[in-house]
Amino acid sequence: MRLADALRAARAAGRPIVVPYVMVDRSRARSLGRTVEALREGGANALELGFPFSDPIADGPVLEAAASRALRNRTGWRDLLAALRVTSELLPTAVMTYANPVWQEGLGPGLAELSRAGASGLIVPDLSLEESPAFRTESQRAGLSLVLLAAPGSGAARVQEIARASRGFLYVVSRYGTTGAATGRHASIDLRTIVRTAHDAAPSLPVLVGFGVRDRPSAARALASGADGVIVGTALEEMIRRKASPARITRWLRSIASAPRGRSESRAS
Repeated sequence: MRLADALRAARAAGRPIVVPYVMVDRSRARSLGRTVEALREGGANALELGFPFSDPIADGPVLEAAASRALRNRTGWRDLLAALRVTSELLPTAVMTYANPVWQEGLGPGLAELSRAGASGLIVPDLSLEESPAFRTESQRAGLSLVLLAAPGSGAARVQEIARASRGFLYVVSRYGTTGAATGRHASIDLRTIVRTAHDAAPSLPVLVGFGVRDRPSAARALASGADGVIVGTALEEMIRRKASPARITRWLRSIASAPRGRSESRAS
């Protein structure tokens, strides 16, 4: 099943959407399938497959360190394609990469390669709405849903534009700063307005919250904003780094997938 179809189906069934993030690393190639199987058993609806980059501006310390390790292990574009062939057989997969690696492969040819390897979505965190037209055109041509990001400080008009241009889902960043555990003022941002605005602008588009979601309570807080689901990455990377068993990963994700959705007027009918 393709990314967009899988998320729409989960939303229609009334279940919280859960999308884990896994970094591609050549040294973990043999265990990747087992990890993704554990995530699927835990209730994952889709997967974000991260491509390591030397200047990951959106990543917190844990994911930045993971990218550095992957690059030291000589992880490259061919490893991403090989990983996609594994993950897309288990879960609909969106590639999360910065713009520069895609441009290096050639925008059209690079996205076509990702699609042929099994990707059905694309997330580019350093791609602004104004810079996105070429990516949107080539993503559509390759059969990829280009997912755009909305920041917590975005005004209503900006959120409306981003939601209408996004495909697959809208990625709402829950706070200022980078990925990882939310602390201080970053933990208290009220996302209800931005989520409601996105739902009103693009009623059929699932809205997912990422950054700072790592367990059942933080997932419940995100869902209480009216979001359709959550994205989890840093906590999973910590578990993989500690060599957590597949059963442990499944239990952890299952607790997130069963978080209460709550009630909000921002839910689209």
